[in-house]
Parts: sequence; C-alpha cells; structure tokens
Amino acid sequence: MEKTFQETAEEGAGGSEAIALDARPPRLAAPRSTQLSPGLFKELCLHLVKREIDATHRMTILGWAWPVVRQLVQLAVLVFIFGSVLDLGIENFPVFVFSGLIAWTWFAGGTTAATGSLLEQRDLLFQPRLPPAVLPIVAVVVPLVDVLMALPILLAMLLIEGGIPATALLIPVLIVVQLVLMSGIAWLTAAGSVFLRDIPNVTAVALNVLFYLTPVFYGLHTIPEQYAGLLKLNPMATIVNSYRALLLGEPFPGLGAVAYTLAFAAGLSVLGFLVFTRVQHRFVDNL
Repeated sequence: MEKTFQETAEEGAGGSEAIALDARPPRLAAPRSTQLSPGLFKELCLHLVKREIDATHRMTILGWAWPVVRQLVQLAVLVFIFGSVLDLGIENFPVFVFSGLIAWTWFAGGTTAATGSLLEQRDLLFQPRLPPAVLPIVAVVVPLVDVLMALPILLAMLLIEGGIPATALLIPVLIVVQLVLMSGIAWLTAAGSVFLRDIPNVTAVALNVLFYLTPVFYGLHTIPEQYAGLLKLNPMATIVNSYRALLLGEPFPGLGAVAYTLAFAAGLSVLGFLVFTRVQHRFVDNL
C-alpha cells in the first residue's frame, strides 16, 4: 500500500530531526600521547641538539671553537691567579684546574640552559608529538659537546706532563653519572621556571655559590677539617675529585662519598622526572 502524504511528511520530519541530531559537532579526539620509546627519544634529542648547536654557531668566525676558547681563557686566568699570584702549591696545576673546569663548565652551562629551556623554546611545546621532557635534556647535552671538544686538549696536556693513565678509560662512566645528576636538576628547574619566573635567577645565584663549594681550583686537602664535611655534601665535589683521580692519580673519593653521589644523582633524576611529568600538562597554560 502506498503511503499517504501525511505519513510521508511525518516520516520526513522524523528523518530531519534524526539528521539534525546527528549533525552535532564531532567529539575531538584525545591528544596523541607524547610518550616515546627510548630509541625515538634519543633520536629526537640528538636531532634537537644538532639543531641547537648549528643555530648557536651560525655566522661566527670561530664557530665550534668558541666554547674551548672560553674555557682556555678562564683556565689562563685561574692558573695566573692561583698558580702564580696566590700559589696554592698544587702539582701540575694547569692540568689540575682544567680537569675540574671542564666538569664544572658543563654543569653550570647545562643547568643554566635547561632552567630556561621551556621558556625559550615555548613554541616547541605546542607541537602535539613533542614530549616536553626532551627539551631540558637537550639543553644539558649541548654543552656536553663542548666537553668532548675540550677533552683532547686535556689529554694532550697530560701527555706533556708524563702520560695518560689507563684509568682514563673510565671517564665515560663519570660522564654518565654527571649526566644523570644534571638531568634531575634540569627537569626540576625547568618545570619550576614555568610557574615561577624567579627560578632562573635563583639558579644563577646558587651556581655562583656552588662554584666556590666545588674544588675546581683547589683541592679538598687544603680545606680545614671542620669544613670538609660540608663540601662533601656537594655531589659535584665528588665528581670533580673522581675525574682527577682517573686522570691525575689523585686519591679516589671514599666509598661512602661515591655511594652518596650515585644515590643522590639517581634519586634526584627520578624525582625530577616524576615532578616534570606530573605538571607538564599545565605548561602551555602558563607560558
């Protein structure tokens, strides 16, 4: 039986209503996860490191040599002041200072850059597939390239002074320990800077104080006993002394100091990563 006009009109009205109901705007899909596998995280990190280095040394005459030049100039000043003007009586003082200066320059430069990394690279945080946690790590790894460029100069100085000990082969282990320590600091200070813009200034002041609490141009044996314990709380003091133990034959830090430094670095790294990932969803709203 054919449908009457009224039945057809009623069905048409119902169909229009169904169409109207189905015409609601589609629900937005959940953002893609920014979690990457370790391999992809490493690949992305290396890509951004190369990008940052190329941008830093673009349109400069000395290019990649500038970081080494800065360290050599600072080395010359420290050697002149504490090796000639105020003689500290340390054997092979230029090599002694340079070994500590390389480690400290990486620590200070990487921490400073990482603290402001999210503020300076805020445009990258709007990329849906970019994990924010990679940016502070990139800021830490970039000055590590400067360390790798300065190491041949340090090794040449060691050859001139008498030779390179076999223990120098363990330097990569110390580099990894320092990288783990710096990663924890980087994640904490970078995340804090998003919500409190005083953090970069606080970090700069803390680094100035910490420089004098780290045996860069002096040895722990020159520190009075009542203050030596305070300096040993600084993990960078143990790391710097470990570099010298491997390169110069200095006494190794005690087992307690080494265990404390390893635990401190690992714990701070885990804490920094957990805090960072906990608050990273709020970064975009506060930048």
